[in-house]
Amino acid sequence: MLFFGPSARAQISIKPEALTHYSYCVSAAKDRNAVFLLDRGTMYRCGDDIAVSYFNYLGRQKVPEKRVVETEGVFIYRMIAGVGKCWNKIEDAYGNPTSTYGCDIYIEL
Repeated sequence: MLFFGPSARAQISIKPEALTHYSYCVSAAKDRNAVFLLDRGTMYRCGDDIAVSYFNYLGRQKVPEKRVVETEGVFIYRMIAGVGKCWNKIEDAYGNPTSTYGCDIYIEL
């Protein structure tokens, strides 16, 4: 049985459209063997149209975005409250423009 503290419960969206995006992403990750067993949980990674749709949904919900420069390139992150993030990679490691989408959903054990 899982118990969530008051702050965790308040952050997770249970709107039907949010759950639909969540479910599609997890299913796509399973279908493409993009499920990673980590020390304290499991991470599901989806991409392509499912990630684009989830990223845009988060934008329509006015989720703040964060621009982050990493060694792999420049990313725009939108957080999935309580469970992960979606991103758009807008620049590769060499500074060339690109547009690659993905989402990571993390489920703690």
